[in-house]
Order: sequence, then C-alpha cells, then structure tokens
Amino acid sequence: MRFKVLQVAIFAVCLVATSNAEPIRIIKDLIQFNVAGHPVLHKTVEWPFDPDVGIRRSRQYQELNGVLGEKAIERLGLGIDGYDRERLIQQRQRDEGHLNGLDYLTP
Repeated sequence: MRFKVLQVAIFAVCLVATSNAEPIRIIKDLIQFNVAGHPVLHKTVEWPFDPDVGIRRSRQYQELNGVLGEKAIERLGLGIDGYDRERLIQQRQRDEGHLNGLDYLTP
C-alpha cells in the first residue's frame, strides 16, 4: 500500500514538472526539504561570545545612564522631538517640593 502511494506521488510530481525544472530535481527537492530538512538547519555557526564583557562595560553604562538606569529613564521621558529641555523645565517645576513627584508622601 505504501509503495503504491509513493509511486503515485512520484508520478504526480513528474507530471507537474514545469519547463524549466526537470522531474529529478523536483524529487530531490521534495526529499531534501521535507525529509532531511532545509540545508540551513544543518549548518554549524559559531558566535564570538565573551561572558565578562558586561562586567567591563558596566562602568560605561553607569556613567551614561546612572547606577540603576535612572538617567536613561529620564531621557526616555523627555522625548526625541527636540523639546527635551522645555519638557525637563516643566517636569522640574511640576515636581518642585515633592518627593520624586509623589504628593501623598509629603506632609
């Protein structure tokens, strides 16, 4: 039964062959891509990886973004449209006299 199904499948593939692809190539592609898998899946890739780079670059990160990233969060809140200085002035006026902008913690 399986042999007949395989024969019919191969025969159908041979009938569907177009003018620029010969039947042998179609059968080879069917086997390669459906049974063995795409050739990219069998390719070995090596990535250079240094596990200590984070420790070495933490000083740069802390100088640029603050110890816990508070400067980075502030820069994100100021936007990228060129009105960052005006927004910073507005935010500082809004937060003046408050503990990080939280009203309910101030007496």
